[in-house]
Amino acid sequence: MRFARRPSVIVGIGILAALGVVAARLVLEAKTAYRQGAAAEERGEIGEAVRHYLDAGRAYLPGNPFVRRALDRLDAVGLAAVTRGDYATARAAFEAERAALLGARSFYTPFAERLPGINRRLARLMAAIEDPQGGPSFEERAAWHEQRLAEKPGPKMAFVLLALLGLALWVTSAVMFFRKGLDRNLGLVRTPAIFAGLGFMAGLAMFLVCLHLA
Repeated sequence: MRFARRPSVIVGIGILAALGVVAARLVLEAKTAYRQGAAAEERGEIGEAVRHYLDAGRAYLPGNPFVRRALDRLDAVGLAAVTRGDYATARAAFEAERAALLGARSFYTPFAERLPGINRRLARLMAAIEDPQGGPSFEERAAWHEQRLAEKPGPKMAFVLLALLGLALWVTSAVMFFRKGLDRNLGLVRTPAIFAGLGFMAGLAMFLVCLHLA
């Protein structure tokens, strides 16, 4: 009974270790990018700071403090630029903040409560730099831009479902390899190991291709 449980324990440890590596990498990437952004901001290189803050904001992981700090700095940079009348920098900062949020979304959008305010500011900036030449008023132009910004493009559900199917095949094949493809002494059992390996590769390929197409 103890030997029968060993593959399941190995699989569980492997999954936890993989998740730990991914989480640590995201936190480290966000921390590095945030510090690079802060250093660039201190030097007065605002454009470079915005790019680094965007990288930090995209490295989303629930509870990652550097993501929120990066988003806060982008917000502060944008507001300061508006106060100076530097609309180009303000737009770049707010667009980076918006891109970070939308780029990190999955089945939910992190910090979604920020989006309406960002869209409103961007819409007014876009309306301010336009030359209406007797056309719509500023408020009408701003409302039009805000409506367009609120329309977030969604993924193609067919490819999303296929990607999830590939993920299920990938994970199931890995579990089956450890459960059926190894004997009690951790030696290979040829036929189940081959089928599990083929399923793993097919599932991984299906997941990556469909995720890209989605």
